[in-house]
Amino acid sequence: MLLRPFAVPLLAAAALSLAIPALKAAPSVEAARSVIAIPEIGFSDSSGEARNQQAEHDARRQALTKGLVTELGAEADLASLPLACTEPCPLDAEGVEKLRQRARAEGAEFLLVGKVHKMSTLVMSMRFAVLDTSSGKLVLERLLSFRSDNDEGWRHAGAYVAREVADSFAGEAK
Repeated sequence: MLLRPFAVPLLAAAALSLAIPALKAAPSVEAARSVIAIPEIGFSDSSGEARNQQAEHDARRQALTKGLVTELGAEADLASLPLACTEPCPLDAEGVEKLRQRARAEGAEFLLVGKVHKMSTLVMSMRFAVLDTSSGKLVLERLLSFRSDNDEGWRHAGAYVAREVADSFAGEAK
């Protein structure tokens, strides 16, 4: 059967109209994101200040943890997984090992742990580390000092930690 000249463009248009919805329905391939588990950030105070600031420090510690979960979860290369603890997360060697195993069981490839230490009214430090949940290998570790025991000082420290962690994962293939 010989097709008439005007039928060929109609058949091509019909075939194209069937193919376009199929292309739209095809799942997009998204780059895989590494999952980083983030338990609550720890805190200790050896400043010897007379006024009890535990409630303020607990609120800042929780805000710092939440900020890290949010900021790292917004990164293209990372997805964050908050790990809640019923009491302050234990950050000694045994506690970190349990957190690492728990993070791995929940599907995270990495674990971010950290602790803020208040040394005086003005000076604080924060040590944080990222561990590979499969091997326990240390991927990143930093010790930073920051000033101002107030919401802004803690926010600034959290933003720095998020940048350091995100930069260490930027562009890395899993």
